[in-house]
Amino acid sequence: MRKTARRHQQGEESRLRILEATLAIAAERGYDGTSIALVTEATGLPPSSVYWHFRNKDELLAETLEFSYRRWRETAPTWRARVETGDPAEEVRDRLQRASHSIADRPEFWRLGLMLGLANRSKEPAARRRYIEVRTETRVAIRTWWEQVLSGDAPERARDVAERMARFHLAVMDGLYMGIRSDRGWNLERLVDLIADGVYAQAVAWLGEAA
Repeated sequence: MRKTARRHQQGEESRLRILEATLAIAAERGYDGTSIALVTEATGLPPSSVYWHFRNKDELLAETLEFSYRRWRETAPTWRARVETGDPAEEVRDRLQRASHSIADRPEFWRLGLMLGLANRSKEPAARRRYIEVRTETRVAIRTWWEQVLSGDAPERARDVAERMARFHLAVMDGLYMGIRSDRGWNLERLVDLIADGVYAQAVAWLGEAA
């Protein structure tokens, strides 16, 4: 029994090493530039160990994307429980600040996801499908949060506007990620404050149009 537990622990440790190495390689080289050979070189594990955990490169990249996403969500806003500030504009500002720091501090998921999202192949990789799934999961969570922020006395209108805001919100985060990675001289907090004001103003404008 003890040997079985130790074997299981060793298996989990080698799987984690493989995922960590694959994430570092894929975030730098993209889908096409990642290979089993590079992963085995980075981990020091034999190819048989990689294939014991993952059937092929496509499954390995899909699992790496999932691993990266879950780890990113540990630092990202939960989106599930609204923090009552008494000021919706301030709450939007707080959430965007926290989201911007999460993609600045742990950017691997965002980088790999955008690479996969922009890829155009005749046969869609499983990793790209997985990225679309987790991005949808994030959008739904953000939409629910926006419904809470905008509900007030008009919950029906808020539901309609929240879906548009969730998509807009993700687009803003995509832009922030690109800006953070391309210009280290940004005053991130000041920039995000300005963006938050604009995002909330747009939400209020859409809410008014729906009236």
